[in-house]
Amino acid sequence: MSATETTRQLSRADEVCTTVALAVADATETPVDELPPLYTVIDPDALNDIFRPRNGDRPPAGTHVSFVIAGCTVSIRDGAVVVSPGAETADDRTASARASAN
Repeated sequence: MSATETTRQLSRADEVCTTVALAVADATETPVDELPPLYTVIDPDALNDIFRPRNGDRPPAGTHVSFVIAGCTVSIRDGAVVVSPGAETADDRTASARASAN
């Protein structure tokens, strides 16, 4: 996995979920079709609705959403999707706790 942060600007042409998938794929150097489905961590329809442009071509000001998927923290704000690799999911913590207990 790449250790660098990846940023993609939101566009009117793509839904937010598409931009998220592409940014996570770039950050993890993983094909999009090999990533876990976005719906396993967040409601894609709600995410798209939250960031749907209103009153012009920009999402509502101050809107911010963060979640973890594929070992990355995804933050969406100010018209951009920022993906930071290295996040530990609840499943990762559970697996680590089990390994430590054995």
